[in-house]
Amino acid sequence: MPDVELFTSKFCPFAQRVQLALLQKGIDFWHTEIDLADRPEWFLVIAPLGEVPVIRHEDRFVADSSVILEYLEDVYPAPSLRPAEPGKLATCRFWMRYADDRLAPAMARCAAAETADEQAASASELRDRLTFIEREGLARCGRGPFWLGRDPSILDFAFYPFFDRLPAFQQHRPVALPVMSIRLRYWLDAMRELDSVKAARRPQESPAGAIHGSAATSALGGGKVEYLHA
Repeated sequence: MPDVELFTSKFCPFAQRVQLALLQKGIDFWHTEIDLADRPEWFLVIAPLGEVPVIRHEDRFVADSSVILEYLEDVYPAPSLRPAEPGKLATCRFWMRYADDRLAPAMARCAAAETADEQAASASELRDRLTFIEREGLARCGRGPFWLGRDPSILDFAFYPFFDRLPAFQQHRPVALPVMSIRLRYWLDAMRELDSVKAARRPQESPAGAIHGSAATSALGGGKVEYLHA
């Protein structure tokens, strides 16, 4: 019987972060799908903000994907996905914040853009964010293939769901990886080879689903519960 239950929404990138970490750490968990368009009352009791992801671990509920990633490291320390060296840990937390505060909002603005001018401006902003990640992030962090070296960390799983959505996103928005994104492409190739990423395949979605999901405002489901063995 798993000690962890993940309350999630299929197309939410933030919830996908936690799913990937659970799979990578080999933690068995229950998977409960929440319809964010029609949140059940019981979910609002355990998640007053009405947002996913939330996990139940033993007798407590923990919300916010970045908080959950670190919580899992505290209660399930092996195998570790969090760097122990203070400098690398600081780098990890800085870039996780960048993903939350800069990349995700840029994708949301790009998704919400309606006019041609709005779409062009928001696509340019998103390309700037991707270029910054390449030049100031991955390129400065070493040879990789992952953000912090040869092994994946919570930082990799914090970023990957947004890049996982780019192919569908690009069908409706003029956004692509910058031409010289050598490290980004190397990193993406390495991530796609991870067993955890392969096991967490998302359902086929429309470009609109990918766009709305990147803004963490749309999901499918309705309380379906299934047991996942990591």
